[in-house]
Amino acid sequence: MRLLRASRWASQALLHPPRRPPTRLCSSCASPPPKPASPPPPAAAADHRTLGIQQELFTTSIYSPGSPIFLPNGTLIFNRLVNFLRKHYIHYGFSEVITPTIYKKSLWAKSGHLQNYADDMFTVTSTSPARADKQEGGDEAEEYGLKPMNCPGHCLIFASQKRSYRDLPIRYADFSPLHRNEISGALSGLTRVRRFHQDDGHIFCRPVQIEEEIRKTLDFIRVTYEVLRLGPYRLALSTRPEENYMGSLEDWEQAENALKRALDASGQACTVNEGDGAFYGPKIDVILRDSDGKEHQTATIQLDFQLPKRFELEYMAPAPELEQKGETTTDAEKLAALGPVRPVMIHRAVLGSVERLMALLIEHYNGKWPFWLNPRQGIILTVNDSAPTVEWAYHTRDVLLSQKSGDFGPGSTPVHLAIDVDESARSLPLKVREAKTKGYGMIIVVGPKNVAKGSVTVDATGIPQVGDAPQEKGVEMTPEELRRFMGNTARKITMDLTNPNDPPPAYFTAARAHGIPLRQSAPIKRGPYPLELPILTHLKPLRVILASASPRRRALLSQLGLTFEVLVSTQPEDLDKAAHTPEEYVAATARRKCLDVYQSALAAQEAASGDNVPRDPALVIAADTVIATREGKILEKPRSEAEHIRTLKHLRDTRSHRVLTAVCVLAPRADAAHPGYEIAAHTEETKVFFAGAEDGLPDDVIEAYVRTREGADKAGGYALQGVGGMVLVDRVEGSVDNVIGLPVRKCLQLCERVVFRQGEEEEGEEEE
Repeated sequence: MRLLRASRWASQALLHPPRRPPTRLCSSCASPPPKPASPPPPAAAADHRTLGIQQELFTTSIYSPGSPIFLPNGTLIFNRLVNFLRKHYIHYGFSEVITPTIYKKSLWAKSGHLQNYADDMFTVTSTSPARADKQEGGDEAEEYGLKPMNCPGHCLIFASQKRSYRDLPIRYADFSPLHRNEISGALSGLTRVRRFHQDDGHIFCRPVQIEEEIRKTLDFIRVTYEVLRLGPYRLALSTRPEENYMGSLEDWEQAENALKRALDASGQACTVNEGDGAFYGPKIDVILRDSDGKEHQTATIQLDFQLPKRFELEYMAPAPELEQKGETTTDAEKLAALGPVRPVMIHRAVLGSVERLMALLIEHYNGKWPFWLNPRQGIILTVNDSAPTVEWAYHTRDVLLSQKSGDFGPGSTPVHLAIDVDESARSLPLKVREAKTKGYGMIIVVGPKNVAKGSVTVDATGIPQVGDAPQEKGVEMTPEELRRFMGNTARKITMDLTNPNDPPPAYFTAARAHGIPLRQSAPIKRGPYPLELPILTHLKPLRVILASASPRRRALLSQLGLTFEVLVSTQPEDLDKAAHTPEEYVAATARRKCLDVYQSALAAQEAASGDNVPRDPALVIAADTVIATREGKILEKPRSEAEHIRTLKHLRDTRSHRVLTAVCVLAPRADAAHPGYEIAAHTEETKVFFAGAEDGLPDDVIEAYVRTREGADKAGGYALQGVGGMVLVDRVEGSVDNVIGLPVRKCLQLCERVVFRQGEEEEGEEEE
């Protein structure tokens, strides 16, 4: 808390610096001191078109204007951005699809794009009448159009099967290339193109799910832009155009109100652009400011009631009239009626155009790429061109590009690092200068002394903000140690817990960080070694399901070495808090999640056929976390910034609260006895003490923490494992991992109980 007070005093000193006495001339001086030199002129603004040529990222051709040609370096960056999103798609529940590049224009007429977007579309016709498709009942060939967007194709996928309300939300993602006939004079580098790739996603959801889906998408955008270190950005809500729009005024009012409610719940500030919506619905745009201060529209979220109508999309649900309005009921008579309901379609793009975002990144980083995106991650330089030195250089490269030291055949797993070798007979200083000019992250030198020692000499000072990188030059490592270090560095792009799959650092790295000299000794066997527990060994080849999308729970279980898949429950968390104690509420919610996911997994097995039948679920793990205040009130995730601030102030003023996490695990019974599964549960309690206002936790510190958004998706609104644990929490009594989201030790005990001791009654066992 002294640090908080000291920082406040320091900020006041900066705002109100002490007066300085006027400058006086000493008696021996005939003139005042010389004026300081004028500042140098500002450097020219970075231009991605120039940098793209210098860094060999992309080129263009007169034979395809507006269609950038990505060179190997640019393709590496493009693929890493796409793969980064693909990894996050698992967490946010998106399934990737591949759709055609051209469709008949009758599809675009059905979707409404032909009437509103014809000037921006390319027409595709066959020059051979014999090969043209014929319309039914006619002789004229039908024209095709290159797709400018993916939404009609995704509507076709949704319409290809019968859907139930239990299936929704359904989320499709698509990286297919898109084509738009931009005016030739407007084409520019990567920012204004005719062929581009969009991280296109479409969510088909129930009306009652709109706000939650938009909240998750806004969170996806926030996480992505924090990782890319882009910003600041602002949100803009665009409403119905004055003319050339589809649908009724009632539809538009319903859609705009849904977006406004979602924005209010997110707590993020937003401006309104009247009349700037798409022709089929209102939208939220992310407006990003580049290095020159110019604003660009990148990410977008668009709400669409029209395409589901035009494509006659529907799903079956009970009480269909109330379902269509986004209302729920417990009336058994109304729920008995099953009927068709029109889904709501949400268009979303996190990066927007990948090409446009790459242009912003090229200018933003200006050659200083973060290691994971750098197309030139490392280069191996030889001191001379003797055969042993060159051979050791290429051996080092092979080790760096393989996860199995000494095994470079078809069975090895490559690490996707970008490593070059310069074995030319030029002087080493010249090769080092050239490597630094080209922006290589690591410069690896190999000479006769390295060959004798079996090592390489590493300079990692070209990696910006790498954390535990050896920042001095001339660090010696073995090729295996360097491979492990480079692999860890390339993966350090997540914003939450450390990646549990990262190998531990080499012993020399930790010792060097603490200034401990290392003696030359026999090589030490290095891990990572698995946690060899009977339950983990038993579950390793089996299908384990985590019924939670929480990244904290995923990280905690992954650190144990447990392999699992994530299947999120669709059960609404709608238990009456007033009718349950906090312990009853959290236990019942976890049990509902566990049973719902288990039944969904069994239903998916029954519906599958052929080679696509999934394996039997061997274990389901579900959990739920809530905060119980001293008054017995149940707190979950804050729904707005104002509520977030109120919650943290209340926790501060009451000083202590309880964190309750209920864990429920389920495994099929080996003897198939009723009800067919073994289930066990436990509720863990941890007491958390907040600092008080008099201890250095005033309102402005809480408000500053809320603006970080770190606790926006967490029960109680704070993260013990993050900044919240440093500035809000005074002390903790009980399990720390319980506050993070999962009491791991108790979870393992429950797993052993339902797997190894089925049918046993244990003394003192808790009721599920």
